[in-house]
Amino acid sequence: MALRTGIAVLTLIVEHICRILTTYRPAINGVIAQGVTAGVISTIQSQVLATWLDGANTACAVLKAVSGY
Repeated sequence: MALRTGIAVLTLIVEHICRILTTYRPAINGVIAQGVTAGVISTIQSQVLATWLDGANTACAVLKAVSGY
C-alpha cells in the first residue's frame, strides 16, 4: 500500500512500540512485579497489563501484514 493512510501511520507507531518492548520488556516486567509487591497495583492489574503488552506485539505483526508496511 503506497499511500500513507491512518492504518499506515498506526502501523509505524505500533512498530515503534514493539521495538521498545523488545528492548525494555524485561525491565518493564520488573517494574510491574515491583508494583505488585509494593501494593501499587493488584496481581489482576499486572496480568491485564502483561496481556495488553503481549497484544501490542501481536498487533504489530497484524498491522504490518494488513498495511504492507
